[in-house]
Amino acid sequence: MLKQIGKSLQQTRTARGLTQAELGALVGLPQSHISKIERGETDFQWTTLEQIANAVGLSPILVPTGLVPLVESLMNGREGKSEDEPVPLVGSLTETEG
Repeated sequence: MLKQIGKSLQQTRTARGLTQAELGALVGLPQSHISKIERGETDFQWTTLEQIANAVGLSPILVPTGLVPLVESLMNGREGKSEDEPVPLVGSLTETEG
């Protein structure tokens, strides 16, 4: 799940034209930590995820543990879609309006 969140953050960050350093400056983290988060190589606090997500225009959403298998099955049902297309993190991160 960390890799999926990181991939979504990276794709959204680049779509917004932000570098890792610029995003880090917005949320008070070094570029190296942003890089580790995007690669799914480090765990992070909810508040950190919320700050990063808000900075790139995403909104974190909590999913009850019992629904995680359903959410994962929905995410894995991407048959016929390109691997390069962003993976919407249903139940984890969604685009904010505006």
